[in-house]
Amino acid sequence: MLGRITLGLLIVVAAGAGVSISGYAQQPARASLESDQAAIMKSARDFAEAFNRGDARALAAMWTESGESRDNDGTNFVGRAAIEKSYSELFRARPGAKIEVLVKSVRFPAKDLAIEEGLLRLTAGPKQLPTTTTYVAIHAREGGVWKIALSSESGHGQDRLEDLDWLLGSWSGKSDNAAVKFAFTRDGQKPLIAGTFTRTVTGQTPANGSIRLALDPETGRLRSWGFEDDGAHSQAIWSHDGKNWTIEIRGVLANGTAFSETIVLHRVDADTITWRAIDRVLGGERLPDTRPLRLARQK
Repeated sequence: MLGRITLGLLIVVAAGAGVSISGYAQQPARASLESDQAAIMKSARDFAEAFNRGDARALAAMWTESGESRDNDGTNFVGRAAIEKSYSELFRARPGAKIEVLVKSVRFPAKDLAIEEGLLRLTAGPKQLPTTTTYVAIHAREGGVWKIALSSESGHGQDRLEDLDWLLGSWSGKSDNAAVKFAFTRDGQKPLIAGTFTRTVTGQTPANGSIRLALDPETGRLRSWGFEDDGAHSQAIWSHDGKNWTIEIRGVLANGTAFSETIVLHRVDADTITWRAIDRVLGGERLPDTRPLRLARQK
């Protein structure tokens, strides 16, 4: 496994698919409920579009006149003027930042009240890794128009599977004597990412394997389980620092020899990454770090 790619391994708004919806006790006609949901979903799209063009005034206009926006650090902005100022300052501090809204649910506990929950995924630039926070937005209907009365963001720095959505797809790269391919997909029924990998070294039998990546409910961290066709297996912990994903791997080769290594995935841009194995130990013997291998996304 060592040196064998042992990965141990929006604007996207969920437009109704996979988004739960529930109505108030005296439910209106289904068509009316769906119309209200569509209005909330459009609001999420409008929010992302206004954010991505850096339009603080348009963002603030989505709140009620005395609406409140609670930041991830607990700071509360009250009123459109304060909300607009906060977004203007954010855009000056982080030019080029983009956001994706991942709506998870929309509920209607009362006739003119809606609760929207989901994830906000922020990317500071093409070389930066996306990070997510959870959000809750309470919408009130005023004059037939849905406005945000209160929004709250939390959970910055927590590991989430959605932080790795950028890795989905197929990747390949070559060095002087090796070729590497791997691919990741989201499981449509379970909260996990499935992967496959192949590494071919000149003069050797290709190494093939599979990966399952999920959030460990015991530790709250991202963990992967890797299996190779020859019986080798491993587990790994995933973490990131904004620019790199670090994958700390412990496993056993097919002959029973224990190994450990750390894989560093560096995002060069949206379609290019580098892969490198460091701190490699095989059967108690330390091995040299590998050179970074450049991998490109396959269109």
